[in-house]
Amino acid sequence: MKQGNQATLAQRILNLDDYDLAKTIANDARACYPIDQLLKSLQIEAVMHLVRLKNTFVMAGTGFGKSRVPELYVHLFVKSSKPVVLVLNPLDALGDNQVREKIAQKFTAINLKKLTFNRRVADEVHRGTYNFVYLSPKIFLNNEMFTELYFNTKFQGRLVLNVVDEAHMIYSWGLVASGKAKKSSAHKQHQDKALFRHSYGDMGSRLMATESSPLLMLSATCRPLVVKAILQCLQIPKENMRFVHAELTQPEIRILRFAMGHSLKSTHDLLEMFGPQDDTPNECLPPTLVYCGTQNATLQVMKVINHARRTTTGKFNPNSTLIRCYHSCTGDLDKEDTVNGFEKKEFPMISCTMALGLGQNWKRVCRVFHMGRGDPSSICQMMGRCGRDGKPGLAAFFMEPKRWFGINNINAVTKANKELDDTRMDCLAITPMCLRIAFSMDNLYVEFCLALLVN
Repeated sequence: MKQGNQATLAQRILNLDDYDLAKTIANDARACYPIDQLLKSLQIEAVMHLVRLKNTFVMAGTGFGKSRVPELYVHLFVKSSKPVVLVLNPLDALGDNQVREKIAQKFTAINLKKLTFNRRVADEVHRGTYNFVYLSPKIFLNNEMFTELYFNTKFQGRLVLNVVDEAHMIYSWGLVASGKAKKSSAHKQHQDKALFRHSYGDMGSRLMATESSPLLMLSATCRPLVVKAILQCLQIPKENMRFVHAELTQPEIRILRFAMGHSLKSTHDLLEMFGPQDDTPNECLPPTLVYCGTQNATLQVMKVINHARRTTTGKFNPNSTLIRCYHSCTGDLDKEDTVNGFEKKEFPMISCTMALGLGQNWKRVCRVFHMGRGDPSSICQMMGRCGRDGKPGLAAFFMEPKRWFGINNINAVTKANKELDDTRMDCLAITPMCLRIAFSMDNLYVEFCLALLVN
């Protein structure tokens, strides 16, 4: 229904009680998705909160179907009202994959980038040409043309939902804004975690500058301390946020940790993971993502893997059928070629940083390797790239047994500040407990564990 320039839900939907509303959401979505992709009760619960105009925080593991929540919400609106959903992504490049997914679901979508966002595109967004508009915080906060568009009365009438994808990144931006990131080794372990501008740490006023558009936050890994920091950053009282909790760890993924015998810079520990090409052809290798902490390390990984495969010159081959690289400074055309080539099974492996993965939904990835110690929340995010749709996956972490000025034995943990990200990073590298349990405790039970320690 459309009242003036306002895109609103039909009154018959707003008047439904919870039971009938849940039934209506399920019936409305049944014709839009395959029969074997049944809606989850928590997806419906999140949509119900949005219908009631409640800010909602969905915390669920990668592969749960978080991106389906805004789709279900938009389905409830009449198409003629041209509802618009704004989706914030940490990096410009991450929206491209999601745009393709939305178009496949018969929505209209666009990814706003610095070089392509012009007056013509702004007018199209203003007219409601696109249901989903993806953009980075740089465009959202620092682009004058978008600021003019965002506060336009007609556009505000079409805007039905603000979405923050990878919401845990707000915590990282807040760390940098407060200066705490300078002292955090965990924050520096992932070079392409997100491009940062100091205003990113204070985007709450812009997100909340709407009358009838709720805020939806999505994250695959968010411990209670981070949730508290995010709400403070966005200036949202906890009682004004509805939380939807789902399983954050995937039982389909087998998690292994290896103590590195060589230096992190050399990445020679990967040599034992691959055999000669004569024994196993490239097309028979399982699809694999190898995550590195820095952009330079992606080339070193390619060198080592090609050496193990006895193709020593392959690292410089842009058309390699074994492995290619991807990071934030890779050219746009190369990024597109890498993503499309991997999807078409032209090669089985990508050496990458966190620039790849935050917005990719690939169901063919079977293995994820991570080099070096790192922030557990970020590693959990990378690990979720495999094991989609219930398929088995392998996550292998290669971690230094010792870190300068870090925690390198169990006894030192009792004296450390357990709320620091550096402590969590070091504990993940040395803990003797099951890593799946460790990730679950880190995400769900940190407040409870800290209370036990205090008492």
